Amino acid sequence: MNDSILNRKRVLVVARRVVRQLKRDKRTIGLITFLPIFLMILFGYALSGEMSGINLGIVDFGGHEDLRDHLTAVDDFNLLHLGSESDAERLIVEGRLHGAVVIGEEEDEVRVLLDGSSPQISSSIMAEVRAGLQPEIPTEAEMGEAGDGDVRGDGGVVAGVGIKTEGVVGGRGVAGESDGSGGFEENPEIVQRYVYGYDLEMMDSVGPAVLGLVVFFFTFITAAISFLRERTQGSLEKFMVSPLSRPEMVAGYLLGFSLFALLQSATTLLVVVFVFDVPMNGNPLTAFAVLLLLGAGALVLGAFLSNFARTEYQVVQFIPMVILPQVVLSGVWWPLESIPAFIRPISYILPLTYSSEALRAVMLKGAGVTDILVPDLLVLVGLFVIAFAAATLMLKREVG
Repeated sequence: MNDSILNRKRVLVVARRVVRQLKRDKRTIGLITFLPIFLMILFGYALSGEMSGINLGIVDFGGHEDLRDHLTAVDDFNLLHLGSESDAERLIVEGRLHGAVVIGEEEDEVRVLLDGSSPQISSSIMAEVRAGLQPEIPTEAEMGEAGDGDVRGDGGVVAGVGIKTEGVVGGRGVAGESDGSGGFEENPEIVQRYVYGYDLEMMDSVGPAVLGLVVFFFTFITAAISFLRERTQGSLEKFMVSPLSRPEMVAGYLLGFSLFALLQSATTLLVVVFVFDVPMNGNPLTAFAVLLLLGAGALVLGAFLSNFARTEYQVVQFIPMVILPQVVLSGVWWPLESIPAFIRPISYILPLTYSSEALRAVMLKGAGVTDILVPDLLVLVGLFVIAFAAATLMLKREVG
């Protein structure tokens, strides 16, 4: 046999054909060349951003001037001065504050109220509280005489400052207490009180947002490919010569695909709650309704963008343009407060931003429909209406 398994000339023929095809596809060239640069810049800024825009309440009864001055000087905090601890707790429950610091007249205690549904923000607040109390910590010699001052996390001693976890309102349980043994009785004790989610793990915090991401991703891809097939196979042209109006056609497709979106949302929700043990403190039907609204938006968005594709391969090219920016900027893996302020406005036009907030509120905080109506549900409805109108208008332009 003279032919080898790999004939170089035949391989080069195939390679040249692929290159010629790519040269004619300007969209693919653009995606290969510019989209990776855009995404790397986006990821780089999003991952390197420091916390900012944290809403922190201060209940000041006097004392601890160093702590008060330090918190006031932190540019990343939006401070709100309150009259009582109950006011601070109410605003945290309403989602208007990420936490609050109660500075009492007694020099031996500082109380910190936290919303534990965002561990990164809670850690940032606690770090600044500890930093503000640093001037009150004794010298190393005094620490050596009095006992060990190593950092031990929640409960125990942090550089000589005792930390005590007092209790939990909401969440899935109440943690035990640490009396700060080994600390210094004359130094202030930080008393942490978690209004929500003392024992939340990472999966509990990101699980609701990932749930929305999964539903949005698969619904969008399924709808885009299905609408493309309907157009390439001539089904849409047949509908266009029927008495059906364009809104009726889009609504009919939406209703048909919604049956699959309904099944997908239900199974995904069950997996997140029962397999990964993510808490469901609110009404499951409310969370399910958020998923259906998000899925409906993904369906009409997929229908709209399918008009710009000629093949299924081009539909897949929409993933880095539509899905990846939302993964980075919508608060799925890290809070919006960690995204640099100059690109944060983009986050507020992405549907996953609002579905993530709504699902976290329902599943972790037990919020009802009225609690997430503004802005989350209203924005999701608005984005759905805009995408539905765009898909309807593009239908005539593409098929006619």
